[in-house]
Amino acid sequence: MNQPPLILVCDDMKNIAQSIIFILQGAGYRAQWAPAALECLHMARKERPGLILMDIMMPGMDGAMASELMGQNPELEGIPVVLLSAMPEDEVRAKAHEAGAVDFLCKPFKKDTLLATIRRWAPDPSVPPAVAS
Repeated sequence: MNQPPLILVCDDMKNIAQSIIFILQGAGYRAQWAPAALECLHMARKERPGLILMDIMMPGMDGAMASELMGQNPELEGIPVVLLSAMPEDEVRAKAHEAGAVDFLCKPFKKDTLLATIRRWAPDPSVPPAVAS
């Protein structure tokens, strides 16, 4: 039996990460928390997640820089990253795109918006994979 896709949630605000993980698990995904970008990169190498949700504004390495580094690393390139930010959308959407993120969500976001974005980039765990003929 196939396991549902793993999504790494990288946010230095534990309460936000826990809320996102709760939503993801309720939708059938596996989810893990990484409290910092560097830790997220290490986890991504080990776990090879189907998607990473990463806050832009974090102490140390920010999410945009981590996303850029992922695109330069053969072990990590190809893992889709959705960057999150509470900053006004116009100010950071271009930065997220330049950093190699596949999408951007402005906090706070609604549950339906979060799940629609995730399903755009990671397989829906409720839909069985197609069988090759």
